[in-house]
Amino acid sequence: KIQFGSLPYTLLIKMPANEKVALAMLLSRNWSDPGNMLNIGIIGSIVTSIAGGVALYKADKKWAAPLPLFGIMGLYEIKHRFTEKAPLQSKYISFKSKGAEKRWGGRKIPAATLTTLYLDDEIEFNMDVLEALENIDDFVCYMPSWPTIKFLINQLYPNSGNSSLKDKKTTKREIADHYDRGNDFFNAFLGERMVYTSAVFENDDDTLESAQDNKMRKICEKLRLKPGDKMLDIGCGWGTLVGYANKHFQTKTTGVTLSKEGAKWSREHNPGCGQGSCDFLVTDYRDIPETEKFNAISSVEMAEHVGLANFQTYLNKVKTNLEDDGAFYIQVAGLRKGSDWKDIAWGLFMGEYIFPGADASTPLNWYILQLEQAGLEVESIENVGIHYSLTLHEWYKNWMKNEPSLSSKYPGSLCRLWRLFLAWSTIASRRGTATCWMICCHKQLDQFDRSKMIKNQGSMCGKPGSNKWTDAAKFQQFK
Repeated sequence: KIQFGSLPYTLLIKMPANEKVALAMLLSRNWSDPGNMLNIGIIGSIVTSIAGGVALYKADKKWAAPLPLFGIMGLYEIKHRFTEKAPLQSKYISFKSKGAEKRWGGRKIPAATLTTLYLDDEIEFNMDVLEALENIDDFVCYMPSWPTIKFLINQLYPNSGNSSLKDKKTTKREIADHYDRGNDFFNAFLGERMVYTSAVFENDDDTLESAQDNKMRKICEKLRLKPGDKMLDIGCGWGTLVGYANKHFQTKTTGVTLSKEGAKWSREHNPGCGQGSCDFLVTDYRDIPETEKFNAISSVEMAEHVGLANFQTYLNKVKTNLEDDGAFYIQVAGLRKGSDWKDIAWGLFMGEYIFPGADASTPLNWYILQLEQAGLEVESIENVGIHYSLTLHEWYKNWMKNEPSLSSKYPGSLCRLWRLFLAWSTIASRRGTATCWMICCHKQLDQFDRSKMIKNQGSMCGKPGSNKWTDAAKFQQFK
């Protein structure tokens, strides 16, 4: 069994360059689970190759020193070449490259290889991408391909291809590479609200916009915001939550982002910006002034990018900037415990192509451990994973509608990547591969007035708008 306190995990969590290895352990229940099998297979092959090569070299058989490595690679290549047959393959995809057809025609294609072929325009889907991926098991297998193995090996030591490093310079570059791509690019799928996190669908007729408003309302209610409160949003994206809290709850809100494009959009679309009611800072969360205190702090799907090794640094920063009677809301998306090979394939795709540094995308238990370790008391947890699937589906429909208008500005490979990302993620969230958690907490202090917690539990225990729990907070014993 994998335990948080085990020596291998403790050592890895202290080594930022190895965060992918630590994450694979966190996703595993048993040593035989895919995450651990990846670690054992790759690290074991490296150790065996080196040890065997050194032994042969010392035995005066220098010519044979590379043989252990070539032997391991050869055996895997045989397995890689003869994947399961896919009699229905032609229903879903067509080959545009003769080489690709010769290599993979009639056989299930490893997920990472399918991604490469699609981005390189060597295959095309015979139907809507989402429709095809609904039947992904008919033409895809989930064994790691060579590019994936190379990507994972690069995560084992500091180098330019290692996305596990979380120093300020690397983090700034990663955010710029993704979020400064162009506001028109993100607007094409995020829609009017420009919110890049899960919405909450409360009614059958909710649109993406109304569902995002539902989510922002819930966040503000969970934070128990009241007029005049100072609020901090870490990782504010395009500033929509900052503006919403200022407009509907009359807060004085500061948004923090590393994206210059995001900050520009935020300032242009929030009328109160710069007038004392809301502001946007382009800075690393580690550089937020310690003297600044806030009644409420939110961090919506930003913490995953902090990384495993830096998570306590991040939470301690939150504690430093949070008033003793304040509330902290953290929304995180992570893969599930006991991830199977299908889950791992999607996770590797996301880690390599979409969010390279989001290594703290863990199961729920790790987040709770970290919060409690930092001296934060968890008030409520809400699973909104199925809402994420609905959100992603709306993003996918927006993208497919608006992609033609972007084709002259952005590379075709990037447009195809976004089709694949949004379609596959819609399915992954519905399947439970990954989910999303809304977590509210406060400082673990005896003097904290816990009767306040009752006021914001209605949306979890009753219908939206129900006053059942709000009325309970008026009981004499809670005064």
